[in-house]
Amino acid sequence: MKRSPSSSTSRLAPAAVRLLRACRLWMWALPLLLAGCVSTKSSYDRAHVAGRLQRRAGYELGTARPPAAPLPAPLELQTGLSEEAVTRLALTRNPAFQADLATLSLAQADLQDAGLLTNPVLSAVTSYGTAPFTLALNFAADLLWQRPLRVGAAQLETQRVAESLVARGLTVGRDAQVSYADVGLADERVRIAQEAIRMRAEVARIVRSRYRVGEASELETVAPSADSLRAVDDYLRARRDAQVARLRLLASLRLDSLNADSVRFTPTSTAPATVPPLPALLDSAYAARPDLWAARIGIEATGRRLKWERSRVFSFVLSLNARLNDPNPIHLGPGAAVGLPIFNRNQGRIARVRVELEQAAWQYLALRQTVGLDVREAYAQYEQASRSVALWDNSYLPSLQDALRRSTNAFVNGDFPYVQVAETTRQLLDARQRAAEARADQRRALARLRYAVGGARF
Repeated sequence: MKRSPSSSTSRLAPAAVRLLRACRLWMWALPLLLAGCVSTKSSYDRAHVAGRLQRRAGYELGTARPPAAPLPAPLELQTGLSEEAVTRLALTRNPAFQADLATLSLAQADLQDAGLLTNPVLSAVTSYGTAPFTLALNFAADLLWQRPLRVGAAQLETQRVAESLVARGLTVGRDAQVSYADVGLADERVRIAQEAIRMRAEVARIVRSRYRVGEASELETVAPSADSLRAVDDYLRARRDAQVARLRLLASLRLDSLNADSVRFTPTSTAPATVPPLPALLDSAYAARPDLWAARIGIEATGRRLKWERSRVFSFVLSLNARLNDPNPIHLGPGAAVGLPIFNRNQGRIARVRVELEQAAWQYLALRQTVGLDVREAYAQYEQASRSVALWDNSYLPSLQDALRRSTNAFVNGDFPYVQVAETTRQLLDARQRAAEARADQRRALARLRYAVGGARF
């Protein structure tokens, strides 16, 4: 006997009603699920770090290269490496800094991982005996309130890493400028040592000439000859120190395969920089230091993590159950599973993050104090070095040069003893050493001061 169409429709109507109700329930829950959808894209990438370094200090970061990619030889090797070129090469070729830049990609990977959704679980129970065949689709709904907090904390961590890399770039630039000043000082010491050899050799020649004509004894020729040999030894030591300084700088630039003596460095301008007053420098440092920004962002990120840990007290799972009970049609029904926070309320993680938040606040205060100390120390060093440069260049060196000229003329005429000429020569050479050290200290202090205020250009 055949069933009528009306009887079949009447048997399918309850199933359609139940399916419609289940769909309505899931359509009602869909906006809640979409509320947990937040963007996992971050603008804090390598381009952001490069832009910050360019705006703050005028540094060029360059393009990213794989570690095995060959680096072309810098064009500045033909004309001479300037301080600006050394700083740029340090940022683009320094292996340690390039390794630090990779942490930004790690932070972005953590951000992507924080935004991933938990896979739904489909469970099935086959029919046996009189029990029906059942299906259950379970979906963890914790993302409704946990995912935005988790992704927000990861976004802030990415920003913190980016600001930390800006600070690291400023550190690399400062170290390159300090190393450049060390190379300049070492080269200047070599030139002073060469001048000492020439001066002492000239005095020894005069003494030997006087000995040959009988105006001096053989004993009087011993001291000038010994001083000439000592000058040669000082030159060899100065040349060794210059080679070591060059090797250290070239190694940081990935140019250690070159002959250190063949690389030429252009002299730095001796014009004094216009440095703002100390209160203005402190205000600029507190407002612009990227490590301070990173510390502030770290506090905010830890606070977001604390909210996330508190939200993990509750767990919530949505489910859609289906029963296949022949000859009846499919029965659909929604369900939910809620974890009861009776024993485990995530107390340990919450307490840990709360302590980390307090620790981050103390670390920020300590860093702010360190920033103020860095600015004051660098400013004091620059002021002292500038006074020393002016003192040596404008007063001591001219007077000692004039004294050596007059004592040498008197010695040639036989009116002055050699001891006086030797002492005046020693004082002049020592004054030139001190003046060169003062100029190097001035350049080092200026590099440290620029870093201390966040890469300001002055």
